[in-house]
Amino acid sequence: MVQIRVVYALMLRETKSVFGRSKFGYLWVVIQTAFNVVVIWVIRAVVHSGTIPGLPLPVFLICGFTAWRIFSDTVTKVMMAVEANNALLYFSKVRYFDLALARGLLITATNLVVFVILMTIAYLLGYSYPIPSLWPLLYSITLLLLLGLGIGLICCAIRRYTESVGVLISMIMRIGVFISGVMFSLSHLPSSMKFLIDWNPILQLVEYSRTSFSYSYTGGESLRPGFVSLVVIVTLLGGMALEVVTRTKTDKL
Repeated sequence: MVQIRVVYALMLRETKSVFGRSKFGYLWVVIQTAFNVVVIWVIRAVVHSGTIPGLPLPVFLICGFTAWRIFSDTVTKVMMAVEANNALLYFSKVRYFDLALARGLLITATNLVVFVILMTIAYLLGYSYPIPSLWPLLYSITLLLLLGLGIGLICCAIRRYTESVGVLISMIMRIGVFISGVMFSLSHLPSSMKFLIDWNPILQLVEYSRTSFSYSYTGGESLRPGFVSLVVIVTLLGGMALEVVTRTKTDKL
């Protein structure tokens, strides 16, 4: 119970530090995601590729960008969590993992609020969709959060030796958005690119999340739960272990 209160307090602090500095606050997050959706929507309409079997295009894009932002923002923010809040570690109740978890949960909660707002707007604009089950969405978001935490902790550990890892991660994220199913459906992939499905857990989870809003969308068939769960567990445990080892070594220097 004590650590839950600690994480909650850290989330409140992060909320003020992240959103309190901007006049737009949370509205800016909504604008960012909405802008991404509208831009890709217009581009696909111009090139006459605006239909997705089983899903309205706005719903397809909102699901994709929300899932991707939960993962990518968690990685980049967790990577900087310890450095940005180092002074808080003087409090005995605050642990290193608490800082990372608080940022990850805040990012997830923020993007879910944005998701609900944008999905509501899409519905009011006439893009109706069923909700067969919210399980695929919640399952995907949870694993993307945990995967982001693991990778973020690994990057946090590496940053103790070289800060250039931040630049590398930024480059990888820019490429990753194009190969993780955010803007395209698996049905659009040529057979020569199908290997992206088998070895990309992010793509599998992004596609699976969309099945919460369609009876006929087939993206969820690509999910390999055993493989994805193994990747998430190994990455998270590896990140936690690496963070502890590197912290112990650098503290002795």
